[in-house]
Amino acid sequence: MAITANMTTPEGIDLTDVYVRVTSVYVKKIESDWKLTYGVLIYKDKDTRDDAEKEKSMRIKNNHVDQFQIDYNLDATDNPVKLAYADLKTEKVKSTTDREGNTIAALLSNVKDV
Repeated sequence: MAITANMTTPEGIDLTDVYVRVTSVYVKKIESDWKLTYGVLIYKDKDTRDDAEKEKSMRIKNNHVDQFQIDYNLDATDNPVKLAYADLKTEKVKSTTDREGNTIAALLSNVKDV
């Protein structure tokens, strides 16, 4: 399972149809709330992801859109990976600050199933 999305890096570079996979999912209690935390890896395309020799060296680094956290209900009937992909399909925007103190948005948009 994977998706494609357009991505804007924290440096303001726009990338089109990057390949995004959820690679880790866990549920934990934070204070009195349960949270589902998931991590993603981003690649130029599926072929790059599937190439065992290039897979690690061709990951697109973006610390601002590589991990997400959502509320989790212990009575949820869907598995956590499915919930992570459902959440990822919503437009994800995180803001960060560059070295000069300017606020920059890093985002995933135009998210589609592969």
